[in-house]
Amino acid sequence: MNDFAEKIPVADSGLRSGFANHAIDRLWLAEHATGQRGAALRFYRSLPTASIGLHQAAERELRLDYCARRGIDVARRATGGGALYLDPDQLGFSLVLRRPRAWEGLGLQDLLFLFCAGIANGLRQLGIDARFKRPNDLEVAGRKIASAFCGTSRKSVLLQGVVLLEADVKSMLEALRAPTEKLSADGLAAARERLITVRECQGTVPDPSRIRAALRAGLSSTLGLEFRSADWHLSGFDASLEAVGAERAHATTLDWTDAADSAIEALWRTPEATLRARAEIAGGLIERLELAGDIHIHPPALLKALEDELGGLAVDLAPEAVEEFFCRNGCDILGAASRDFSRLLQLLAEKHRLQGKMRLDRDEANSLMVVDEENLGPAQIVDRAGVMLVPYCAKPLWCKWRGRNECPECGLCEVGEAYALAREKGLAVHTITSYEHLVTTLKKMQADGVKGYLGMCCSHFFVKRHRAFREAGMPALLMDISGANCYELKQEEAAYAGKFQAQAEINLNLLQKVMHFVPPAAARQSAGGIAP
Repeated sequence: MNDFAEKIPVADSGLRSGFANHAIDRLWLAEHATGQRGAALRFYRSLPTASIGLHQAAERELRLDYCARRGIDVARRATGGGALYLDPDQLGFSLVLRRPRAWEGLGLQDLLFLFCAGIANGLRQLGIDARFKRPNDLEVAGRKIASAFCGTSRKSVLLQGVVLLEADVKSMLEALRAPTEKLSADGLAAARERLITVRECQGTVPDPSRIRAALRAGLSSTLGLEFRSADWHLSGFDASLEAVGAERAHATTLDWTDAADSAIEALWRTPEATLRARAEIAGGLIERLELAGDIHIHPPALLKALEDELGGLAVDLAPEAVEEFFCRNGCDILGAASRDFSRLLQLLAEKHRLQGKMRLDRDEANSLMVVDEENLGPAQIVDRAGVMLVPYCAKPLWCKWRGRNECPECGLCEVGEAYALAREKGLAVHTITSYEHLVTTLKKMQADGVKGYLGMCCSHFFVKRHRAFREAGMPALLMDISGANCYELKQEEAAYAGKFQAQAEINLNLLQKVMHFVPPAAARQSAGGIAP
């Protein structure tokens, strides 16, 4: 059946739980793929829900304790992409249809571009000049107003959109561990300045029927579809209690909450995605592997097939096996490429080796993060490190040097110990006092010919601000900090400006183990490195 040959029914199913809305989309896509259901465009709103992408590990993306306390559903979409917070102030809509011949050669990015173009055309009918922002957002003057996601099953496609009518930014930041807004390049824009709503654009929220009509018209003209109104309650389909219950199980299919096991984790950032791997390794063999990420991938079962492929394999052989797997299996990945998964597994293997070499425990190994476009390993980065970067938030609140790029090494905190360890190996040390200072310092290091550096920052900062590290063009080994951090306390803006009023903690034991393997300055010079 060619869905373009007939009018697609449109209905509004009203306000429901996030579980119910996710269940309807998942089941509709599955039954449409087997010919049991026809195409449909459904509008809806959701009760407060933390919605994660199909391939994400919930614990790494959400503040699950906060969601539990506030009664916020945690649901997993049938589509890829990143986490977002849903509530009644957002208009959701889902389009399920079969790929027509005209779409046969289109990849996931092409489909999302078309869908976003349709949404943009609809918003323009409301007087809102929205533009596509790769890979799956819509912006007005650089501020996000909508997001789109894609899922597939056989030749059936599920396209989901969410438009911000209004925004409860506080709840959004509380629920999402790494907030979905991407702060502007200078790192100084607050979440409210990064988002924009229909109300802010219009001065009011138009009648819902007008918004639905505009989006329907935009999708129709852009995608070449014809729609017809339908009574949702006569459609013969709803979210059963069984289906809603199944959604709770879907949300926990990637459960990384257990901190007691010995799994090693690796993280790799691309310009558009965060990839994660978690593995149990024994005797150099991968006993259990889980892959996660805020990506779109077709076919969606490919990640599980890759996990199965690598199970039982020597971890050192995994990177090459990943490349071979993707060569054999045709796929479409939005946000990453096969080489990124290979690099992810390479980091996993390198962490495993480093764990033995430096005698790191599980938590210490997992707290290491790598910035590296040269395909080096953590050990090689340590060999060529010439600088150490320390975050100001690790200095005590009472310290008058907290906001300065210096340290008197008084011996009353771990930062002083870090300075001393760096001096022993001839490393220059900088206390990073703000986001702008980080960017400036990295640029100067690059100009000075620094070949690599060590540093400390929280993993949330690493994920969100990875662009600054990557664009500096120098390999780095970063160590996660613990204790109070601006992301857990929702004070990112204050932290970026150098005004965060809480204290984080450096893992001094890990730092000592890493610094033990840093060559003296003379050795780095003789090897061709640039000493500070």
